[in-house]
Formats: sequence, structure tokens, C-alpha cells
Amino acid sequence: MTEKDEKKEPQITVTAEPVASTGGPQQAGPPIPPGHSRYYCSKCHAPYDLPDHATSWRCANCSTFNSITPGECEWCSIL
Repeated sequence: MTEKDEKKEPQITVTAEPVASTGGPQQAGPPIPPGHSRYYCSKCHAPYDLPDHATSWRCANCSTFNSITPGECEWCSIL
């Protein structure tokens, strides 16, 4: 089998960024609701409070699909 015959695995990246909990002063923005974690859009960095066990959301500001799970729907076209 040649290298051309082998399928290469795509590089998997996580597009969302979690908020670092510093234990210091109150973070900017509204408080995070119980059972949620705050993430930011990969494109415009708008905050989003993602409920526990949810893995993706569409940004209300720029309509970018964001995911915290590596490899989630890499080839999908989400409308």
C-alpha cells in the first residue's frame, strides 16, 4: 500500500475556550448560572454559558458553530 492509498486522519481542534477560574475578583459579565460553564466563541469571543453535558452552540452574535468536543461534526454543514 502506498502513501496515496492511505487516508490521513484530519487534525482535531477544540474551538471553544473555557473560562479560567481564578478564585479572585468577580469576572466581568453576568454571573454564571448554576449547572453551567462559561465558554467563548472561537470567532468573536462573545461569552456563552453552556449548560452541563451540552457540547456545542451557535454564537448569537456571529452565528459561528462552536464545540467543546474534539472532532464533533468536523465535516458537517450546520445551517
